Order: sequence, then structure tokens, then C-alpha cells
Amino acid sequence: MTAHHANVAPSSALDSACRAFSVPQRIQASSLERSVLSQGQHGTHPYVDGDIAHWTFGLGPRVLLVHGWDSRGSHLAAFVEPLLRAGFSVTLLDLPAHGDSAGHLSSPVHAGRALASLAQALGPIHGVVAHSLGSAASLWAFAHGLEVNASVHLCGPSSLSPMLQLQALGHGLSPDEQTAFVTWVENHIGIPVAEMDLVALKHGLRHAGLIMHDPADRVVPFAASADLQRQWSDAKLIELEGLGHRRILTDPQVITRSCALLSGVRRQEATA
Repeated sequence: MTAHHANVAPSSALDSACRAFSVPQRIQASSLERSVLSQGQHGTHPYVDGDIAHWTFGLGPRVLLVHGWDSRGSHLAAFVEPLLRAGFSVTLLDLPAHGDSAGHLSSPVHAGRALASLAQALGPIHGVVAHSLGSAASLWAFAHGLEVNASVHLCGPSSLSPMLQLQALGHGLSPDEQTAFVTWVENHIGIPVAEMDLVALKHGLRHAGLIMHDPADRVVPFAASADLQRQWSDAKLIELEGLGHRRILTDPQVITRSCALLSGVRRQEATA
């Protein structure tokens, strides 16, 4: 994990930043989440970075639920029953190195590639509901061939460059260390950071979207969602007060609005 750069002696701060970017905490499902998962059809998707665990509920057009960093698919379990009632099938997945999926390293690009691979294996995807890292992964997947009719983005980073700047500041990196950090990240994700910025990804936003974010979110700045809405003509942005970064996943209003978008687009598709 040690980050070396030609002009920078390795530092604990730089190593810490690299680790924070690439090694998620593996969170165990709660007993309540396990009981929800036990009602779904469990599967594993063979994938180059290690098998991806997923669970599918119900029948109908498929909606994928995509979790954030240091999280797992079952953290979006509150969406399952309302989406089933709305006539959808629902698939939760654990991204690489998260939950019950294999692997030790991850990133928005690792997550995006895994999401695209699973979606291709599962067949047509009506919509995606994605939180935080899952939103960034979805933007990558949309720009690289994943087609959906609608997607919902909750507190998601829309460009990688500003998130790396925030992470560098949070770890107290010097200017030279910041340069080394970006170089290390590019080696880790296998592409230039600019290819994970909105300018390079926005061509994938060809469907209806709903963006929801608390302006007081301390994990992902609200500006990321404002930028996303500006670049996405068919998306609506809703400011949500008092939900922070994670409470948004269980808020009844958020779930209702998400279901309404996915159902409304489905009705339009049916009459088109």
C-alpha cells in the first residue's frame, strides 16, 4: 500500500490517504438486514476482481440498488418492499471488497466496472438507486455502456478530482504529497483521474434522473449534486434538510420519491 513518488519520501499521511481511498471497511449485515437478505434469491457473479454477491427479490423490471463506501447492499434494504409493491424486481449487490463480495481493494472505478459487469449478466436494467460511492460507480457505468431508463442519486460525488482534493486536505498532505497521491490513485484505478470527472462521464446521462442531497452533508459536498444536475438536462435536484449522509437511506420521503420516478418512467415507456 505504500505510496512512493520520485520527489517525495513516503509519509504516514500519504500512506493513510492511499489506504483510505482503496481499502474499505468490511461491514457485517445486522440481524435485521440478514432477515431481509434471506428472503431474496442469493447469487454470486464471477468477476475478475473476485466474486460479486447479490440478492434478487420479486419479479418485474429490474432495479439495482448500489451502496456507498464502507457500506453494503443491505444498507438500502428499506427500498426493497416499496419497490416490490410498485411492481419491480430488486437486486442488491455488494461492491468489490464490501459486504459478502470478494476482494480487498476498491475505488469508484473498481465499483463501476463491477456494476457494469453484473448488470450485463443480469439482463435489462430498468433503473438504479445509488448512494455515495455507488452513485459515482453508476456514472462510470452509464458512460461505459450501461443503459437504464431512470436513476436516482443520493449524496453522490460526481467528479473524482474535487474528492481527491478534499481527501488530501483531510490527511494534511503537502503539495508534493498531493501530487504523489494523485499519481498513486491513477495507478490504482488504471485511468487518469480526469476520466472520472463529470466532463468525461456526462455523455452517459441519457435517461431521466433524480438527485437528492442534504446541503449540510459533511461527507460529500452538496456542490457535487449541483454540478451533476447542471450537466444533466433530464434530472431534478431536491435539497433535503436534516438527513446528513446516511439517514437518507431510510427516509420515507426519499424512498417514495425514488419509487415515483422509477414508476413514472416505466409508465412512459409502456405508452411510448
